[in-house]
Amino acid sequence: MKKSKIFWISFSDLMTSMFFIMLVLFVLAIGYLKIKNLENVRLIAELQKKGEILVKEKEQLEKLLNLEKQFAPLIQDSSSFYYLPTCKKFIVKDLMGVEIFEPNQYVIRAEFVQTTLEVGRKIKSFLKTLKSQDPDLSYLLVIEGNMANTSDLRINKENNRGYIISYQRALAVYDLWVENNINLREPNVEVMLCGSGFNGLCRDNVEDNNKRFSIQLIPKVSK
Repeated sequence: MKKSKIFWISFSDLMTSMFFIMLVLFVLAIGYLKIKNLENVRLIAELQKKGEILVKEKEQLEKLLNLEKQFAPLIQDSSSFYYLPTCKKFIVKDLMGVEIFEPNQYVIRAEFVQTTLEVGRKIKSFLKTLKSQDPDLSYLLVIEGNMANTSDLRINKENNRGYIISYQRALAVYDLWVENNINLREPNVEVMLCGSGFNGLCRDNVEDNNKRFSIQLIPKVSK
């Protein structure tokens, strides 16, 4: 009897210990599963957020890729603009190869003022159309002044005076538009003036045709 009692007491202690161990393991398992569940919930939320961002970025990219269609009316306006597809610039056709400024100066000659104003009005109307089509897109409008070198290209491309005068020419065009209520600074349009002097991309091979100013419209994605 004594041995039997000792056996059952030991067995009872063993079962109690195993029960306690299983209870501890159960509590730990429940705690681990809750932690993993929270991590999974957080991971799912992060993936959903990233997915939403990717969807928005895809939509914005599609808008940018479709800009060529939006720019089509300005590109097809062959009566006013000549489009340079390589550098995506617009040149005023009626002013190509014409010295619309006083020689080596930035004052617009009187006979070319009206043409310059008509171009400004067309650009303003086009910008308003773009805004109505898609208010989420914004644009950087660059007005670039250019200068023609001599026929033998003897003037250094990095000539500082060329940069200064070409910038002043861009400013003269902008000032003329502003003075005549042609304000291109819409809520979704930033205007930048610059001068490339005797340098720059997409220069005409006929040097006299570089006596001009050019317009570049660069799309941006609003936040």
